[in-house]
Amino acid sequence: MTSLSLPRILVPATLLLLLILLGNLIPVVHSQQQQRQQQPQQQYTQELTQTQLEEILNSMSLSDKIHHMAQIDFSLLFTNDKIDHEKIEYYFGKLGIGSLLIVPYKQEYLTASSYRSIMLAIQNVTQIYHRPPVLPGIDSVHGANYINGAILFPQPINIASTWEEGNARSMASFGARETLAAGIPWMFSPIVGLGMEPSWSRIYETFGEDPYLVGVFARAVVEGIQQRGVAACGKHFVGYSVPRNGHDRSPSWVPTRHLYQYFVRPWRQVIDYGNVFAVMESYTEYDGVPNVAYRNSLVKLLRQDLGFEGVVITDYQEIENLIGFHKVALDYDEAVKMTLLEGSVDMSMIPFNVEGWSNSMNHNWNDASIQNVVTKRMDDSVRRILQLKNKLGMFHTDLKDDEEEKDEIGKVGSKGRRAVALDIARESIILTKNEGGTLPLHNSNRKKSKVHVTGPTCDSLSYQSGGWTIEWQGATSDNFFQYGQTVLDAALGQSQWDVTSSCGVDILGDVCDGQENQENVSQQRLGADYIVVCIGEENYTEKPGDIRDLHLPQGQRDFVKQLKNESNAKIIVVYFGGRPRLLGDVVDNADSILMAFLPGPDAGQAVVEIITGDQNPSGRLPITYPKYQDGGGIPYWHTVSDQCTESNNPHEPMPHWIYTPYEVQWPFGYGLSYTSFQYTNLQVDAKTLSYSLPWSHDGKNSRNSIKVSIDVQNTGSRQSFETIMFFLFVENRHVTPEYKQLLGYKRRKIDPGQTITQEFEVTTNMLRHVGPHDDTHDILQMGQKFRVGVGATTDCRRMEANGSCTEMLTLEFHDKSQDIYDPSCEAACVLLETNGCLTIHKLSANDCYSMCRSSHSPTDTVSLGWGWNYVNCIETILLDKTRSNDSKCYNVDNMCRNVFASTATSSDHEEDTSIMDESKTRPEDTKYTKSSAETVLMAILAGFVGALIIIYPFYRNAKGKSSNKTKGRDHIAFSPISRNEMNMELEII
Repeated sequence: MTSLSLPRILVPATLLLLLILLGNLIPVVHSQQQQRQQQPQQQYTQELTQTQLEEILNSMSLSDKIHHMAQIDFSLLFTNDKIDHEKIEYYFGKLGIGSLLIVPYKQEYLTASSYRSIMLAIQNVTQIYHRPPVLPGIDSVHGANYINGAILFPQPINIASTWEEGNARSMASFGARETLAAGIPWMFSPIVGLGMEPSWSRIYETFGEDPYLVGVFARAVVEGIQQRGVAACGKHFVGYSVPRNGHDRSPSWVPTRHLYQYFVRPWRQVIDYGNVFAVMESYTEYDGVPNVAYRNSLVKLLRQDLGFEGVVITDYQEIENLIGFHKVALDYDEAVKMTLLEGSVDMSMIPFNVEGWSNSMNHNWNDASIQNVVTKRMDDSVRRILQLKNKLGMFHTDLKDDEEEKDEIGKVGSKGRRAVALDIARESIILTKNEGGTLPLHNSNRKKSKVHVTGPTCDSLSYQSGGWTIEWQGATSDNFFQYGQTVLDAALGQSQWDVTSSCGVDILGDVCDGQENQENVSQQRLGADYIVVCIGEENYTEKPGDIRDLHLPQGQRDFVKQLKNESNAKIIVVYFGGRPRLLGDVVDNADSILMAFLPGPDAGQAVVEIITGDQNPSGRLPITYPKYQDGGGIPYWHTVSDQCTESNNPHEPMPHWIYTPYEVQWPFGYGLSYTSFQYTNLQVDAKTLSYSLPWSHDGKNSRNSIKVSIDVQNTGSRQSFETIMFFLFVENRHVTPEYKQLLGYKRRKIDPGQTITQEFEVTTNMLRHVGPHDDTHDILQMGQKFRVGVGATTDCRRMEANGSCTEMLTLEFHDKSQDIYDPSCEAACVLLETNGCLTIHKLSANDCYSMCRSSHSPTDTVSLGWGWNYVNCIETILLDKTRSNDSKCYNVDNMCRNVFASTATSSDHEEDTSIMDESKTRPEDTKYTKSSAETVLMAILAGFVGALIIIYPFYRNAKGKSSNKTKGRDHIAFSPISRNEMNMELEII
């Protein structure tokens, strides 16, 4: 009975003490709040600490957090086509909306100065209402393409066609500077998707079809943007770029193995090395579940596997699309719930239904069964949004006082930046045919060359710039452009040309209305030495750009044929378009073809300079250009088993029995020049590539890389750039290998007659691939044979390489401490070592690997060690950033399997309390051997603290509801701005 007397006495005493303390707590808290409200407003002068950000987060009400996670459309701020300051005050002051999507309002093509004035007005409102700053974002895809007067760079497909990542960095950097001059520090760029579906309406927004090339260029864009203090936003996560039928927003069918093998690789570049600040999820699905509410995509893959810690934003209206478009949610409440519980979205691009968003978020928060989860999700998201704004300096940068950025307004659209864009355009144009050396055009000293310029894209700045130019679907008129030269404009400026022109056919292939006198036009064509015919596509992007037939309009193809038949002139075809339309007999009827894609407003000058020879073409295809509608041979890295059949006689009916690679119009990496190159003297410094485990000390005795070198000679008479490409040809692999795969490249300038030696290092990591026994992890296959081929058109499988393929090389395991390579054991031990779990068990990584290997069951023919299921289990725990680091290793042993149980003895538990015993109780639970009285006291103390934790939020919530919501935030406010000052700023718009 004596042992029970202590708690009987202490319980009522503790309750009394609790009431006394609570009575004292309330006035103290009230006094502290009053004191905080009476403090002068704080002006931040530098980046905030995490503690300060947490204070801001804790000061926000439920409504504040809900609206801070919302992004609204720019058009909501207009009334009668004018900016409405009352709406600015309502959305950003009273509601506290966290972000603004900048899109062109009708045909209002605003300047940087005008945008900046609007952003300043918004900033002033947030300061008056003591709100965190509003983060505006914009689709600056190829420069600041929505800002009047800004430089319009070539589209991303053109940037990739230069095969010079420095061009991507320059485009991004200048675009960021001109976007930031407008007061907008967030750019929705780059696209990190693989442009593998030729019909897709966003091919031109990609950097091509190769995972490595896309990763290199996307990373360069991220670096170019973020080094200017602007946030990049990689898009669209993930698999969006290969809609099954080529129609935008249609489902993508991507096997998990292919997802990790190809589509995730460029994302690793922008997240691991580029440190991209934000990611936009996609409109679509790759595995039957819309990405915006798919745990495997946004939680497991993005947050855990890739370790992304930045802001995730939805694409346009995508949460609401779960209801009407995807049909996976009955109403907005369910759509929001799915997004909160299954995804990791931080910000919703609403963009209009603010009330619906707010009501549904409140509805889910009030659901007691999920309130804790929703609360944590909201706090995590708002925290990430605040952290992003802090990185961008938005808490301590005042648009009004930022002299450096105001100075940038005067530099928007400068001649120097235009010159950079023009240089990139020149380097991006690809010469794909040049029969008989038609180009460059040779002028006689005695007479001018007669040149006839015609075709639907020959006199259009808009058609040579594409979508996302001035307006979403592209400029509707050339009058919106501040500068530029069409092909016709540039041709008319050539003093050595006698230029005539005609329309010919329109963009749909129909004969032009109001055509000039047909007899005169016919005579001009008949008398021409050269006919430059510009063909291509109309402008588009996204869903409005869907097509059912990849062929170029029949009327355009017939027009080229007509010109060929009617005239003895050399036919020079220039193609402007965002995707590789099938050209059919245009290729046969043309003497030369320039694949220009979408170089921008100054494309006319770039094209004509190449035609005259003032510029030597150096562009190379970043995609495979198809020849047939079936898309065979695309992407170029298709599996070796993906083949076609043919007959020796093209007129012989089926069946055909000869297996052959697909025929394409032009292969990936293809491009001609006005000079020629010869590849010789291919060398390797070893025939065996050896691999040692990451922790092994045996690496110095192994060859973990092979150096490949080749001599490249310019055998022509002109200086030129040559892009030297290195490809991998895998001979055998348990997962069907690709036909070939780009390992790397180098763009070199070579003088006439000069020979340069280009070296390239092949490492073991370049042979990693997703294996046959698990569809998410990279492995190596020992004994694998492979070749390295050099040159865009090199085919080491058909041995048509003319000395540009190495002999067969081999990958082998070379580790004296281990006999066999097991990728699952390697993956498990790397994870356990990286997260400190092996240290707890007093094991080395090599010990871990040996134990894993020794656990192999003779009857298990799939896994040699603990297996991939174990790896996946410990990944779920160790890569989960929501778990505390202190408990992760314990949870691995408790929830997966205690593979080290036999290493822990009873004496170990007495000496090291961090090791879990075999009964799976926490070691710290067995550490203490205190008296029962002390135990009771500790329990009471714990109960007392728990009571305080429970009661205090109720008090704080009640207090918050009774106080003015604008109070209590003075510690996050900027300098005070009066309502008159705010109206003055609005008047200048």
